[in-house]
Amino acid sequence: MKKKHLLIIILLILLTVLIMFFRKEEETVKIGFVGALTSKYSVLGNAMMNGVLLAFEEVDYTVDNKKIELLFKDDKKDIELNKKIVNDFIDQGIKIVIGNVTSSMSKVSMSIINNYDDMFMISASSASNEFTKKDDRFFRVHVANNAQRFHSFTKYIKDKNYKKVYGIYDPFNKTYTHDYLVNFEKSFISNGGSSFVKFSPTNKDLDLLVDDIRNTKPDIIVICANSVDAARVIQYLRLNKIDTQVASSEWAMTESFLENTGKTSEGVIFNIDYDEYSNNKRFKEFVKRYENKYKQKPSIFASKAYELSTIIIELLKKGDETKLKENLLLQEKFQGLQDMIVFDKYGDVIRDFITFEVKDGKYKKVQ
Repeated sequence: MKKKHLLIIILLILLTVLIMFFRKEEETVKIGFVGALTSKYSVLGNAMMNGVLLAFEEVDYTVDNKKIELLFKDDKKDIELNKKIVNDFIDQGIKIVIGNVTSSMSKVSMSIINNYDDMFMISASSASNEFTKKDDRFFRVHVANNAQRFHSFTKYIKDKNYKKVYGIYDPFNKTYTHDYLVNFEKSFISNGGSSFVKFSPTNKDLDLLVDDIRNTKPDIIVICANSVDAARVIQYLRLNKIDTQVASSEWAMTESFLENTGKTSEGVIFNIDYDEYSNNKRFKEFVKRYENKYKQKPSIFASKAYELSTIIIELLKKGDETKLKENLLLQEKFQGLQDMIVFDKYGDVIRDFITFEVKDGKYKKVQ
C-alpha cells in the first residue's frame, strides 16, 4: 500500500513539473513600441522599428524560453493618441516600452509610465536635457543634450573662428530642439564664445528668416530640426544667396537629408556619437545584416534601436520584465555596436562624438 502511495506522489510531482515546464514554454513577454511611423517624423520611427525587429529576429523572438511579442503603435505625433496607446499597453500588462521618436512625445509617455514601479521605458533618440538626473523609469542609449555633450563641437567651431551664432529649431519638438540650442550655447560660452544672436523656429516665414540673417550677419547657423525641415531651410537660404556656414544636429543626419538638399548640403557640418564608417567588427556585421534585410544603410537611430533591443534581451535573461531597471543599474555596462554603453544611476549615457562635413554629397569625418 505504501508503494502505491509513493508511486502516486511521484506521478503527481512529475505531473506538476511537466505543467510548470510547459507553462514556462508558453510564457510570453509583450514589448510595446510607440513612435511616429506615418507622420512627419516617420523616417526616424521606421528606422527604429527596423532596428528593433532585426535584433529580436536574431534571437527568433525567444529569450530564456519566453516568447517575445512586439506591438508597434503609431503615435502620429498626437498627444491624446499617445496617451491612449500607453494606457492600452498598461491594460495589456506590458511592462517594457520602447519609445518615443521625439522628446516631446517621450515626455507624454513618461508622465504615465513613471507612475508604475514595475515598468521600464527606453528610447533610441529622445535627448532632451530635461530628462537628465531624474530617478525615474526612463532610460536612453542616446546622449542627453547637456553642455558637456557639446564640448568638442563648440571647441571646433570656436577654433574655426565662428563667433556669432544664429540658432534655428523645430518648434513642434521643442523639448528637444530648443533644449539642444540652449545647451549648445552654454557650451559655446564656456569655450570662450558668446551668446547666440537669435533663436528662430523653422516655421517662421522663410523670407523673414532670410532678412533676419542678413541683418544679424552671423558667422554660423546652427539648425536643430528633422531632415526634411533642415533641408527645406538650407535650400531656401542658399537660393537666396545666404552662404553662411551651417551646422546641424544629428537628428537631420540621414540619407534623406542628402537626397532632399542635393548640392545645397555641401559644407554642412554635424557632430554625432555615431560613425557610419566604423571598422568595428560588431558594427560591420550589423550593417551587413541590416542591408541584407532592408536593402538600405542603417541610420544612427536604426543602430541605436538595435542596441537598446539587445540590452532588453540581455536583461530579460537576468530576470523578469518587471526588474529591468534594477538589473540594468546593477550591470551598468553593455556592449554597443561601436563602443561600450555605460549608464549612470539616472539611466543616462556618455558616448564619444565625431564631427562630419558633407563633401561631394557624402558625410566625411573631419574630427
